Amino acid sequence: MDYAGYSYSAETQAEFFKAEAEMLRFADELTHSPSAKYMRSTLLAIDAVFAIRIAEDVTLPVVPLITSFDLTDWKHHGDTKKSVRAQYSEFQFPKEHLALATEALHYMQCLEWIADMAKPDTTITVNTILHLHEILLNGKTADNRYHGFRTTSLPNGKGTDPALIPSEISDLCRFINANAFSPIGQASVIHHAFESIAPFDSMVDRTGLVVAFISFFKRGLYTDGYMAPICWGASLEKDFRKVLRDSSRDKSSPETHLHYREAWAAYNARNTYMSVVIARSFLSAATQLRTKWRSQGLRIPTNSALDRLLDLLLAIPGVSTIRAADIIGKSYGATNEAMAQLAKAGIVREVALDGRERVFICDQSAAMITEFVENLVKISMQAETGNPK
Repeated sequence: MDYAGYSYSAETQAEFFKAEAEMLRFADELTHSPSAKYMRSTLLAIDAVFAIRIAEDVTLPVVPLITSFDLTDWKHHGDTKKSVRAQYSEFQFPKEHLALATEALHYMQCLEWIADMAKPDTTITVNTILHLHEILLNGKTADNRYHGFRTTSLPNGKGTDPALIPSEISDLCRFINANAFSPIGQASVIHHAFESIAPFDSMVDRTGLVVAFISFFKRGLYTDGYMAPICWGASLEKDFRKVLRDSSRDKSSPETHLHYREAWAAYNARNTYMSVVIARSFLSAATQLRTKWRSQGLRIPTNSALDRLLDLLLAIPGVSTIRAADIIGKSYGATNEAMAQLAKAGIVREVALDGRERVFICDQSAAMITEFVENLVKISMQAETGNPK
């Protein structure tokens, strides 16, 4: 299929430019923000909360996602299920949502994998798509034995004939490797085409989303892997999104198909712009808390363990001394002494996990992050009910 034959109206292309310019400005702000360097997984966790909300009427607690993702990375070697079970008692998930928490962590792992993999000269292949789908299903500990594409037809003749899926995905990969459109324009083509093909039996929607994000990483809109929470906007208009997704699979009316393809692109541009506004407002909230801490009379030498810990705790509200030392690049002794100063100042409190390990909890940053996400949820719910208040 020749995806380069797509075209968009001048109005939609202007929306692309507006959102892309905002993303580039935000990337510059991140570069100059002293607290942003530890925020990558925090922003990703906010996005994951709303990635789950797109399909489920469930809001996962965001702080446990942040701390679980950190535990997964360094303590449990990528095993998200083990991380969820071993979560700090302070930040445990509701038992009925453990499976969704694992899905959210797999989503975070998938985007982290894309951020590390997708460079301007990276070639995307059919195996890349299969690998992304597998991470969403089973996490990054998967051993490259993929579930593969669906082998049965979808109801009512929707989607691509199973026999043609490999060749159509191969065509889509060639388009992903080209720069025929602006980044958001290209991502919109990719997402619409992927949903039209519907190549998998499960997790199609989320896989199409992360495949579309590849363009943002390859084209430099997500600097250093910082992921603006686009899924918040998607959950804000999830009913309209479902209409757009379903329309992409129905090819019975070419005119309707083209109409919704344009609507899909404008929708993506709008959500992308809003995601940057949300990410910027989160960074502002974190900066306010940072300023409050640094006005409490602490002696904070520049680049010291204390200086770096204050920025780290804005992003990860629960962390052990040994893990904190590893992240901030300071010795265990210096980090431990700095933690003691923060405990004395009331910024953190110590919790003993067992006889060998302690974790320091920052209730203020946990509350700041939680309140921020809860406010976003309220906005989403008001939009769903049409209630402006």
